[in-house]
Amino acid sequence: MNPILKPLSISLLIAGTLSIQTLSAQKPTVTVAEAETLSNQLDTSISNGNPEILNQLISFPEFIKHMKSKSKLIDNVDTLTKIATGFGLFSIGNRAVEISKNGCYHLVRGYVKDEEMHLLFRAFGDGGVNYDDITLVKVKGAIRAADIFSYQLGEPYTKIFSALIADKEPENQHASMTAKEKYLGLFESALNRKNYSAARSAYEKLDEVTQHDKHIFLQYIQACEHLDSKSYKRALDNYAALFPDEATPYLLMTAIYADTKEYGLYSNAIDRLDTLLSIDPFLNYFRGNIEMKAGSMQQALEYYQLAFDYDPGIWQNTKKLVTCKVVNNELVQANTVINQYKHVPGYHKELVESLYKEYPVLK
Repeated sequence: MNPILKPLSISLLIAGTLSIQTLSAQKPTVTVAEAETLSNQLDTSISNGNPEILNQLISFPEFIKHMKSKSKLIDNVDTLTKIATGFGLFSIGNRAVEISKNGCYHLVRGYVKDEEMHLLFRAFGDGGVNYDDITLVKVKGAIRAADIFSYQLGEPYTKIFSALIADKEPENQHASMTAKEKYLGLFESALNRKNYSAARSAYEKLDEVTQHDKHIFLQYIQACEHLDSKSYKRALDNYAALFPDEATPYLLMTAIYADTKEYGLYSNAIDRLDTLLSIDPFLNYFRGNIEMKAGSMQQALEYYQLAFDYDPGIWQNTKKLVTCKVVNNELVQANTVINQYKHVPGYHKELVESLYKEYPVLK
């Protein structure tokens, strides 16, 4: 058992035990111990660069049930499987590994919602940061996922896939096309061709109700990201105003405000994201980055220390903390941090060696 996961999974999952006990007898329940075992397996495999456990975690029959789609294709499992494979539903772990390179895939918390067990994971590394909210089910005694909500995408995969298969249905050639259908078709076509200017033009011709549909708005945000920072920021601000309890816009804002050096807005986005996550102490790493760029070395050190005390296994934070301590001439304390990191399961020896080369005074 990863000692970092234990207090998170035990204390927070046990909080949902009473809810679990009220589940229907007809529905096999995922126990706290089973969820904890899976969380440890996911952490170890993704953090070590192996995507296969997460790639194979989704139970496609359960996934289809959770979609609640009215598509005519819903009973055609072979067609759905082909679409799902092309969509990347069975290679989600690859993306988590890409994000987590030189980082980790760690459990933030477990909880029960609508009589289902959830695991909230944070992927962090050279590829940035994302959160996956995994809905667990038990299938023939095995623990599988019925759905995954990606914070970067802003929707559960069931919702995205449901919209995807709706687009695959043959159109009625004899029915007259409404203005909404026309511009939605142009919007989707432009996105598929990566013609983001045309996508924005088609989106702007849609009525306001359609523009504010969450799925369509999220696609529009992706188009704006490829156009210019002004459009992208405006789209994120508008989305946050429409959906104030959604974490996605604030997660995306952190990247753009870091690039544009708007540190006040960056800090506000981190604070709001932290609130919507019900607190993730690791976000102190990003607060430390803000202080570092502002030249407040001591304040940066304090934030990095908070993130390190919460989870010493995240290399990027460890390196920043050591840097601050070296600058402060706290060499003994810097070596203490390195030694503590070296006792974390799966630590990267080559990264520690590179740090010693950068700061030979530590040897």
